[in-house]
Amino acid sequence: MLLFIWIIILGLLQSAASLNINFLVLFAIFAGLKKGPLWGLCIGIFIGVFAEVLSSSASGLNLMLYSGIGLLSGIIKQKIYYKEGIAMEFLFSFFGILFFYLAYFAFTRTAQTGVLFTIILSSIISPLLFKLIE
Repeated sequence: MLLFIWIIILGLLQSAASLNINFLVLFAIFAGLKKGPLWGLCIGIFIGVFAEVLSSSASGLNLMLYSGIGLLSGIIKQKIYYKEGIAMEFLFSFFGILFFYLAYFAFTRTAQTGVLFTIILSSIISPLLFKLIE
């Protein structure tokens, strides 16, 4: 239940803050890393539905992207040697957010401005956010 409250808080913070940090993608990655692929998928679905309500993008796109990121981060964590630490959280966040925006571009054919800055800033913030959520 607490995870769902975090989703609502982070979603509202993301829509209200002027910083370019994608809190919702980070939370989907967090769920996959810390709770496993099934939880990553479930949390990603909830985030996707929540983002669909707040967004004007194509129907179902957010649902697919967020649930896919949560599932993939959990699966990749299980398939590779994963050692808990700031460096791994940064790497998973960086490549997860990069994959999210590449997939978004592939499906919509629209490039968002400042994506590289968003990826880097979100990745730097991710270990702090993961510790806060735990």
